[in-house]
Amino acid sequence: MRVSLRSITSLLAAATAAVLAAPATETLDRRAALPNPYDDPFYTTPSNIGTFAKGQVIQSRKVPTDIGNANNAASFQLQYRTTNTQNEAVADVATVWIPAKPASPPKIFSYQVYEDATALDCAPSYSYLTGLDQPNKVTAVLDTPIIIGWALQQGYYVVSSDHEGFKAAFIAGYEEGMAILDGIRALKNYQNLPSDSKVALEGYSGGAHATVWATSLADSYAPELNIVGASHGGTPVSAKDTFTFLNGGPFAGFALAGVSGLSLAHPDMESFIEARLNAKGQQTLKQIRGRGFCLPQVVLTYPFLNVFSLVNDTNLLNEAPIAGILKQETVVQAEASYTVSVPKFPRFIWHAIPDEIVPYQPAATYVKEQCAKGANINFSPYPIAEHLTAEIFGLVPSLWFIKQAFDGTTPKVICGTPIPAIAGITTPSADQVLGSDLANQLRSLNGKQSAFGKPFGPITPP
Repeated sequence: MRVSLRSITSLLAAATAAVLAAPATETLDRRAALPNPYDDPFYTTPSNIGTFAKGQVIQSRKVPTDIGNANNAASFQLQYRTTNTQNEAVADVATVWIPAKPASPPKIFSYQVYEDATALDCAPSYSYLTGLDQPNKVTAVLDTPIIIGWALQQGYYVVSSDHEGFKAAFIAGYEEGMAILDGIRALKNYQNLPSDSKVALEGYSGGAHATVWATSLADSYAPELNIVGASHGGTPVSAKDTFTFLNGGPFAGFALAGVSGLSLAHPDMESFIEARLNAKGQQTLKQIRGRGFCLPQVVLTYPFLNVFSLVNDTNLLNEAPIAGILKQETVVQAEASYTVSVPKFPRFIWHAIPDEIVPYQPAATYVKEQCAKGANINFSPYPIAEHLTAEIFGLVPSLWFIKQAFDGTTPKVICGTPIPAIAGITTPSADQVLGSDLANQLRSLNGKQSAFGKPFGPITPP
């Protein structure tokens, strides 16, 4: 089954069809509207940020979200201290859900959504809110309610950080990884959870990029976190390889967003590119960073764009400082200028071999390199899926793996080989993993019951 640009366009089009924060937790009526993040002081780093510890909560507020309602979960936004790519103290925001009946002992599920844009109001924390017409709402209404709903069913505490930060630095790995790890710390601090609380992480696509960087940085940046497992699919492991793969193709908007995001994280790259932008490039960069320019606009505005047409220098990737930055912004050891870490905890990684948005081979290389250094990875390539269909194929196995990681029962396989088949979305196994209500929501995404037509199928998992 082939997912076309037209089908994704239909999906995005259909899916997209005030109070200030205080130091103490503040309750918001479900009908109240928060300001756009550009106009909300909650999204501003305080001048005394350096006085806060990493992961320390600066302020919080209770917020209305539709996610978790079936589980009677309470949802909050936390502003906390983290670190940016330049090793500077900055603030960030995370959304957390507190289960009505927490598991004992407490377990923390960190979910990374695919934001995939470089505007502040595309942030997950804004997209999750109830009753607003947010520009990136599409990221909060498809698979996300199923994933977070499942976690709350298990009694897990859930945290979803705005991993791109206040600069919306898409694909900036260090920034994303540290924001996630500090978001987990913030949840632990906010709920006064035990220091040894088990943690697991999950994400797909842009969310997988953030997840793999959090796993890679965990040992050095947050060694006290008790991470027991991670699962991610459709993972961009190399900024350079992903850019090269996308540029000039139907999803070239993501290549442009990557250049914009990395530049926002690396001031030397920003100034280097700005000096070489032509008139069209200046206009385009301003546009992609504009208020409300989110994932739908990124996809629909720039199909088949050659990003090099925006600059007066077509050798940018091979020149300093960009060449050096790209050697940092990768977890593929063969490309990296540093030693890529090997997480000690088990991981489940899945990817479509003919993926048309995130190239398969770099991800396979990453798994091979990690396994050669002693990693514990269950790797599941899908030979007949593409980016969106692979997400649906891998979601149930991914969540089942997370549960096994929390329970200490992950299957023993040779690193880099698939886990045993455990669930397909059209089989009763999906109901056993997700529960019948969430399983039916997931099935609706494969084109059988979806209000978006048939963007995912009909499909039959391999």
